[in-house]
Amino acid sequence: MEDIILNEKNKYNKIYTDLMFCVDDLRKMLDSEELNKRSFIKKVDILKDYMEFLDNIEKESKNNKGLFKKIFKIENDLTQKVNKYLTLDKRRDLEKLDKCSKCACRNCVSMCNMNHCFNCREKEYVVKCDKDNTLLTKTNDTVELYQNDEKFVFNVAGYLVEKDNNGNFNRYIYLIDSKDYDNQHILKYSKFKGEESYDSVITDDTQDELIRINNKFIEMGLRV
Repeated sequence: MEDIILNEKNKYNKIYTDLMFCVDDLRKMLDSEELNKRSFIKKVDILKDYMEFLDNIEKESKNNKGLFKKIFKIENDLTQKVNKYLTLDKRRDLEKLDKCSKCACRNCVSMCNMNHCFNCREKEYVVKCDKDNTLLTKTNDTVELYQNDEKFVFNVAGYLVEKDNNGNFNRYIYLIDSKDYDNQHILKYSKFKGEESYDSVITDDTQDELIRINNKFIEMGLRV
């Protein structure tokens, strides 16, 4: 029965410790305006509260260890308590904090040109940023695209985010067919009013832009 608590504590203890070290360092180096742009700082208390919750129910379970016949009931109770505590929003926040603990930006004290955490979505984390106009994110996301009536499921190898001279951000996606590794695509990704678009980066009947973006993916460390 203690495995339920132990697994959760093992999973989140290191995440919490790593992020708190980053938070402490950032608070020494950055003003409040900059700190507010680092979204994980606002969420790290959610992780702290969860760890305290796990400690409390662990103590309760040890106090309830009396009769062997109660073991399965206690185990059930623990599972129910954890599931009840972890609302959908809390689960999302914890999953995002897991990503934040791997992020290359988590302890960066530079004045960010890439709009800090706002360019990093729920299932992403930054693996490299040039601190100027380009960053690369990783994700475990998948994308479904259709050709005629045939559906293709692609794994997302990474997103490339570029800032142009006008301060606008462009996002490119590197896709690998889940059933055919050789079927790979680089597309321009955008989202407007909830509608996602995946568009070709080939312009003026040349592949110059496609080659440029592919080279940028490689330069930023993407390995497929």
